[in-house]
Order: sequence, then structure tokens, then C-alpha cells
Amino acid sequence: MWDKRSGDCTVTMDHGAPVESIVALPTGGIVISSGSNKIKVWDVHRSGHLLTTLSNHQKTVTWLALDSTNTRLLSSSLDHQVKMYDLSSYKVTHSIKYSAPVLAVGTTANNTELIAGCSDGIVHVRKHPTPNTAVPAKRPLSVLKPGSAAFLERGKNTPPAPKDAVSGKEPKRKKLAPYDLHLKRFQYTEAFDHVLKSRHNPDIVVSVIQELFRRDAIKRVVSGRNEETLQPVLNFLEAHITNPKHCAVLCDLAHIITSLYSPVLGVSPAVDKLFEKLNRRLKFELKVQERYMKLQGAMECFFTATGLT
Repeated sequence: MWDKRSGDCTVTMDHGAPVESIVALPTGGIVISSGSNKIKVWDVHRSGHLLTTLSNHQKTVTWLALDSTNTRLLSSSLDHQVKMYDLSSYKVTHSIKYSAPVLAVGTTANNTELIAGCSDGIVHVRKHPTPNTAVPAKRPLSVLKPGSAAFLERGKNTPPAPKDAVSGKEPKRKKLAPYDLHLKRFQYTEAFDHVLKSRHNPDIVVSVIQELFRRDAIKRVVSGRNEETLQPVLNFLEAHITNPKHCAVLCDLAHIITSLYSPVLGVSPAVDKLFEKLNRRLKFELKVQERYMKLQGAMECFFTATGLT
């Protein structure tokens, strides 16, 4: 921290990692810094004394910001998370997950919108509706004689309020798919095998593979397989690896499987045949892409020469 009047350094605080972001509370006595996956709170009046360390993120914390009331701290991270802390206790009050690493976060002046910018170029805006605080005037209730028919039938035509519990009308809980149940119980191998054997939509299979990559469990799931359990994986790769929607994920999976099982090639003729089919499919796709690139180059030269660009 520097004194603008003299240009001297007055306080030095060692975060212990490259500092990504820093904010100071309006009082001027508290400074909060982020670096690596940690957030540290410093007391400037006590020569940069460390008050507390927050380790709620799994990856690097990229941005810190205060809300418009200066009572909440916002943090974004490469783990796709945005977290909100109560500055009175430094505890997490809200956590929001995004589809890509979050690089920056902030709120509008009236605190009704949360804005987050992600690494995929998308800016997400979440709007928090302002509740209507107007209280409708109550009509005076007529006095009913206890025990009368009108007294016993009072309120029978009044509709239930949204927060009332209505017996017999509870919404049915949506039943989870078997692979979701396995993932919920951290049974990663069972979840992967189930989507392959059940012949689900390829989009669902690839989404399970992406979830296993996100949980850093894919290598453990595909390793140690025998001939019977490895064949469904290779069959799925051979059938869908050239699909543009799934190519990136399935190429990563194919690279892991090749590195794991290349030392044992030649042991199983059935597995060797599937590896050969996968190799031929990839070679054919590379030739097609090479022709597309040549055609694209020829068309660009033609358009440039004729002035049609």
C-alpha cells in the first residue's frame, strides 16, 4: 500500500501467491486480496495483520467486488463458480455455477442484477426481482355468530396462498435416471457403464463423460478394463468420434484410452480389431478435412482474383 502524498510504501502484505484482484472496504481499514484459490482479509490499521483466509474455491480466484451496499463480497473463479460472502462473518451466503470459468463479477447500483463475464465470451446477467412491499388493505370482517351455518362455512371459497401447504397436491419429485443416481453416489464406473449399455442418446453419454472429466475421474473409470468391458467404450468412440458436437471430448477420451492400453495391444484380437477400426475412421476423417481445407483455399483464391470477397 502506497501513500500518494509522499510516494512511499506504507504497508506490505504477502498473499503467498500471485495476486489476481484486490478490494478495500469503504472504511479504509480492511483490504481483501485474492490469489491462487484463496481470499485473504487484512487489517491495514494493524500493519497489514492477516485477519482470516477463505478457501471456498477449488481453482484460482480471478476477481473480487463489493455489492452496492458494501455488505457483501463477490468472488469469481476458474472453477466456474461465483460466491457471495457476508462481510460480517465472512461466510458464504450464495453460490452460483456457470458453464465456463468466470473472469469477472459485479452488481448493478441497485443490487438487482448480478453480472458475470466468462472465458467463453459470454456475459451472464441474473436479475433478482424486487418484491412488491405494498400491503393490500384488509376489509373489515363481518361478525358471525359462532355455531351458525355461515360461521362453519367461512373461508371455504378462499383460494390457498402460494405458501400454504395443500394436502394431496404435493408435486411429485422427479425420479433421477440411474446414471444420475450413480453420479450422486460417486459410483463413476457404474454411471459410465450404464449409459453405454443402455444405448442412451449420444448427447447423454457425452454429457456423462464431460462430468467425469470435470470431476477428474475419467482416467480411473476407463483404466483396468478387460476385453468385455473395453469393447463398448471403443464401439462408442468409433461410432461418434467424428461428430462435430462431440469430437473434442471424445478425442480426449480416445487419447487417454490409447495411452492406457497401447502396451497390451495384441493380447485380444477383438480389441485389436476395434482399435484398427477407430484408426481407420480417424484417418478417413483427416483426409476429408484435408480436402475441405484445400477446397476452401481454392475458393478464397478464386474470390480474391475475381473481387467477389
